[in-house]
Amino acid sequence: PNNHKQPGGVEPPLIMHQLTCNGVLEGIRICMRGFPNRIHYPDFKQRYAILGQGKVNQGTEAKSAAGTILEMTPGFEAEKYRIGHTKVFFRAGALAMLEEARDDIVMKLTRYAQGALRGYASRKSFANRKKQRELIQVIQRTFRSYMRNRDWGWFKIIQKTDL
Repeated sequence: PNNHKQPGGVEPPLIMHQLTCNGVLEGIRICMRGFPNRIHYPDFKQRYAILGQGKVNQGTEAKSAAGTILEMTPGFEAEKYRIGHTKVFFRAGALAMLEEARDDIVMKLTRYAQGALRGYASRKSFANRKKQRELIQVIQRTFRSYMRNRDWGWFKIIQKTDL
């Protein structure tokens, strides 16, 4: 990187300016302070609102929602995160703990929904089989009645008339 477009030429002030503008130096400074992971408030709210135990909804402002979510998460101390102006900063491994807590809740809800759907399908299948059994009994009863009456004279006459 240089202003003269020469191969092999390096201008350290230009490099520092580019790194500063791209936010690389700021990221390095934050990581050295011990907060390598960071997430913007809207993204954090969208992904982790489930940890807020119902205290966070669509109308809640993103920054206050992030604070509520982090406070409501069991076993997640305040020393593991910092709330900035536009982002939430996490110490190493803290985001993994949040993700694990979120995965537990999502798995629990998935299993509940799966159980409800399987129960519904099983009840529907059972009702269908019960109806089939009842219809089989009706057919058997009708056939037995036919076998009992087929040689009866009046039955033959009734069969020949159109009703």
